[in-house]
Amino acid sequence: VDSGRVELMTGAFYEPILIAIPERDARGQIQMLTTYLRRHFEARPDGFWLAERIWEPHLPKLLAEAGVKYLPIDDTHFLYAGFEHQQLTGPFVTEHEGHTVRLLPIQKRLRYLIPFGTVDEVIDELKYQAERNPDGVAVYADDGEKFGVWPNTHQHCYTDGWLQRFFEAVLANNDWLEVVPLREAAACEPAGRAYLPSASYEEMLHWALPTNAYLEYEAFERWLQEQGHKERFGRFVRGGHWRGFLTKYEESNLMHKKMLYLSGRLAEVEQQTTPGDDRPDRMREHLYAAQCNCPYWHGVFGGLYLPHIRQAIYANLARVENLLNAYRPTDGVHFTVKDYDADGHEEVLMDNGDLSLIVKPRRGGMLLDVTLLRQGVNLTDTLSRRREGYHLKLSQAVRAGQQADSASIHDIVWTKEDGLADYLVEDWHLKRCFIDHFFGAGITPDAFAKVRFPEEGDFILEAFTYDVNPASGECRLMRNGRVLRGGVAIPVHVEITYRLAPGKGSFDVHYRLSTPHEEPLPADLAVENNLTFQAGHAEDRYVLIDNRRAENAFLD
Repeated sequence: VDSGRVELMTGAFYEPILIAIPERDARGQIQMLTTYLRRHFEARPDGFWLAERIWEPHLPKLLAEAGVKYLPIDDTHFLYAGFEHQQLTGPFVTEHEGHTVRLLPIQKRLRYLIPFGTVDEVIDELKYQAERNPDGVAVYADDGEKFGVWPNTHQHCYTDGWLQRFFEAVLANNDWLEVVPLREAAACEPAGRAYLPSASYEEMLHWALPTNAYLEYEAFERWLQEQGHKERFGRFVRGGHWRGFLTKYEESNLMHKKMLYLSGRLAEVEQQTTPGDDRPDRMREHLYAAQCNCPYWHGVFGGLYLPHIRQAIYANLARVENLLNAYRPTDGVHFTVKDYDADGHEEVLMDNGDLSLIVKPRRGGMLLDVTLLRQGVNLTDTLSRRREGYHLKLSQAVRAGQQADSASIHDIVWTKEDGLADYLVEDWHLKRCFIDHFFGAGITPDAFAKVRFPEEGDFILEAFTYDVNPASGECRLMRNGRVLRGGVAIPVHVEITYRLAPGKGSFDVHYRLSTPHEEPLPADLAVENNLTFQAGHAEDRYVLIDNRRAENAFLD
């Protein structure tokens, strides 16, 4: 560090998507990492690494006020703003409300060549740029995992010697090529002023699109490529933006809104704390950890689909909520009625210090969230099965794999296990708890699992009315719906009561069904519950029926 060979940059400590968290938390996370680097390395960083390079135009003020002077960001952002490649030869200045930072345009061409091109290709590209602009700057910045963590990259970079050859080639060309830290590049004469749109790297904007738009975008880009127009017009084609994941994945939105809700509660508590109370610091640490970006989105890697990463987020959020509850003036069952998930409709939040429940009257009165606060476990951290844009490649690969040869490496990867397409099932409702089915004839466990069953009731997607009684710890939901039987709509009244008692680690659910129909209605009410326990076959996780454990009561 002291010799200038390694440059330490600040960032948000737990690598959140900066625009997805409250600004007070963004400032706190930046301060946390800056303080850490000063304490451990005696460094005073003024450069910033922006997670996933997700940029929005208001960021310069936030960053400048946090002491940031410059940051690398993709050249894609500049191209979207109308810049030409040949203009991106140095740092640019941007501002918001007069607060300025410098932007260093990362070259996508170099990101793809290092380390996946040959060393000669990298040097040739740099030489080509140097000949046209001898005093210019070629900015390279990227995630470190491509140098050994991504599949086959350790072999490529180290065993096969790519990285060693690259450094040797850089040294061999030092008569015209100088390697400098980003700080020195940022100190160069500005190439101009720039105002960038909301953006990230190209692939991220593609992944954020809803599935149909994802496929249409992909088809249009393929057409541009086939017609020879991609090079000229590609910068005018872009996907969505990161916040689109909060619409695309309801589970991501619910995780995000719980984080925002608890961040707001923590901010209120911090106004009331007395000197010497270290609990807000502990809560803030857990909150910041729960803002790590990984499970809030999904691209080609796991992200949201990785249950252990979601579980880590929810565990930290539960610790925050558990500590926050200690500041309440009274024990008992607490109710909050608010639009928790930002869909324009109210949800009911109830907790007793041991359990936290969130009821969604607008969506069939289901339970969105059941969290064991003291254990730090969200039992409803589940995912609905949905169609993804890349599933099309799987179905095509299965058909292609039946031929003698696979058309591409993608076919080989996808077809190494037969029948994967049979597992692609799309759920038509959110998979949480107390989802009320009235099944038609012919229902079987397999038909239910594959979503091939007749649904006769209208109690899943439709709204319930509700009232809450804090004194009894009850939330009561009601709906006058119908069951379609033999072409006749029979009126049915369903009433659900969630009851939470003080000091209990369990809750009660009561159902009452009635019909004004003259004839008795033979019907089966099936209550669907989706729970997660992180392991399907473990000795400490099993089902009790009538308070007894069956011989094979494992969860798988």
